[in-house]
Amino acid sequence: MQRPLLAHLCGAFAALFLAVFLLYPLAVILVRSGSGALAFEAIFGNPYYRQRLAFTTFQALLSTLLTVALALPSALLLARFDFPGKRLFRSLLTVPFVMPTVVAAIGFLALVGPQGVFGGVLDLRGTLAVILLAHVFYNYAVVVRIVGAYLEALGPRPSEAAATLGSSGPRTLWRVTLPLAWPAVLAAATLVFIFCFTSFGVILILAPQPRFGTLEVEIYRLTARLLQLDSAALLALVQLAVVGGFTLLYTHLQTRLAVPVSGAGRPRRPEGVWRWLLALNLCVAGGLILAPLAALLLRAFWSGGAPSLANFAALAEAPRTVGFAGPGRAVLNTLRFALLSLGVSLTVGAAFAYAVARGAWRWLDALSLLPLATSAVTLGFGYLLAFPQLSASFWGIVLAHSLVGFPFVVRSLLPALRGIPPSLLEAASTLGAGAWSRLRRLEAPLLAPSLVVAASFAFAVSVGEFGATLVLQRPEFATIPVAIFDRLGRPGAANYGAALALSALLMLLTAAAMLLLERFGRGEW
Repeated sequence: MQRPLLAHLCGAFAALFLAVFLLYPLAVILVRSGSGALAFEAIFGNPYYRQRLAFTTFQALLSTLLTVALALPSALLLARFDFPGKRLFRSLLTVPFVMPTVVAAIGFLALVGPQGVFGGVLDLRGTLAVILLAHVFYNYAVVVRIVGAYLEALGPRPSEAAATLGSSGPRTLWRVTLPLAWPAVLAAATLVFIFCFTSFGVILILAPQPRFGTLEVEIYRLTARLLQLDSAALLALVQLAVVGGFTLLYTHLQTRLAVPVSGAGRPRRPEGVWRWLLALNLCVAGGLILAPLAALLLRAFWSGGAPSLANFAALAEAPRTVGFAGPGRAVLNTLRFALLSLGVSLTVGAAFAYAVARGAWRWLDALSLLPLATSAVTLGFGYLLAFPQLSASFWGIVLAHSLVGFPFVVRSLLPALRGIPPSLLEAASTLGAGAWSRLRRLEAPLLAPSLVVAASFAFAVSVGEFGATLVLQRPEFATIPVAIFDRLGRPGAANYGAALALSALLMLLTAAAMLLLERFGRGEW
């Protein structure tokens, strides 16, 4: 079937949007950083910056290894076995992935912070351990989703064939299942490394000491506090180079995951020792995921040894500051930015997906992942340099949120577009339907569930976006994550209680988006 003009128009629009609002700010950072050996000598010749790069890499590698080690058993068991409540359990594992990093950080403070549930005996704030635990909490679902989905697509036939040949369960796992899952494991580990390498909110809240600062935290400090834009540009360039390389590796591995492997049948019910292993894994994984969120809700709605709304009362009475214009204003700003950026993300993401699926603009597929390789703080910093007037405006924050969210829209819509049978499109063309008519009357109704998933992702990402908003925000534009950070930075139990109350509100907003995700299906995520 001939590629429609509409697909090429979508491709041109998507490429122009990416060039203006992402590539241009990154190019400005590159120019501002100063090219050549002298510029990099200024960074790598400084022991402090070398330590920041080394720690960033070290904590990302350690977090990735720990996440894969803990999440891989869940992925293998969920792919191999079926059991009552499996979909609910998978939904619970997805909760942290759509939770804002600020909420995850507050959850761990409520659990193992100085005023947390176990604060009297286990205070982990300001330690490497709490950073690693928070990264595992946030990225657990990435490994379960990618590896589990890949193994489910393979089906049980490889394991059944090995069993027919006399292979035992552990031997089959080691010699058959794990080698087959290796591409998916590498892809998941690469994506987790990218997220951990650009970690910002978790470290800024849970381990604010300078020795735990990542490149992302240092870029923010140089930009917002010290106004050393040239040094910040150099660090941003280094971070882009590292994360960009791992993003290319991820896209390469993702193509391997798309290779179909023949498999059929449904997962079977666990029996014998597998039933006990599955139960143990459900308890461990459920505890790891639910404990910080349960501690957050407990501390938010419990005060003085009894259920209480005192924290919400403290929130309503909290004094106005630069980062906190009041709870009503914070909620209103958050919803306005989320809804507007949702519209932009859906428009741009749909154009990307349609151009790739219908116009064969395959290179746009890889470019749609570029915002994931660009940290939110770096994006906000690029806007400060490239669009100084736009950066301090309402629409600057909307555009930044849209750039962070639209890759998830593309990942949600592409599989659905590719899954529409070509015979339906050809039949519509034979009946005289043009590209726009096919899109409006045939494809759009079929894409409705995926559009809901895409919208939920875009909404959740915008609601919890912290890094770019912190760099670009003005007092009247402070969102809930910025307000939480402001309250945490001020002494007193009332300010901490207000941060807990705001975090509970943010948690409920993102949980609602997660329920829509699970209700209507999944994309490539």
